[in-house]
Amino acid sequence: MKKEELIRKWKGNKRYTLKFVDAMPEEDFDFKPISTVKSYQSQLSHITSWLRTHSRFVTGMEFEKLKMTSKDLISEALENFFDGFIDNLQQMDDSQLGEIIDVWYGKRTRYEISNVMDNHLSHHRGQLVMYLRMKDIKPPSYLGW
Repeated sequence: MKKEELIRKWKGNKRYTLKFVDAMPEEDFDFKPISTVKSYQSQLSHITSWLRTHSRFVTGMEFEKLKMTSKDLISEALENFFDGFIDNLQQMDDSQLGEIIDVWYGKRTRYEISNVMDNHLSHHRGQLVMYLRMKDIKPPSYLGW
């Protein structure tokens, strides 16, 4: 995958993920299907903090830790993450994306790490689909790149 395709993927991730923030009414943000799983808000907070933390391996940028206690704070934190991540990708060249970084699951290229991030995001968005369906809310239509 070329850098331009990677950027297109992350722009699509931004558009699609923010639709999940908007989809659930704020009064239902604490919804959880059963007591042993995260709430909708906790899922989005986890997605946001994980992406913001993990992106340092790809871009080197560090985000401050936030307490994401509302729909607005989560939306703003996600917007800031996606904008910063995409901007950093645009400034990289292919050799930088191919650079090997040591992360806790082994040595991976920046490109591979961005795919781990994408996979993690997809996993949790899939969970959010089910939360929305349980509240009888139509999930956002899938957006590809």
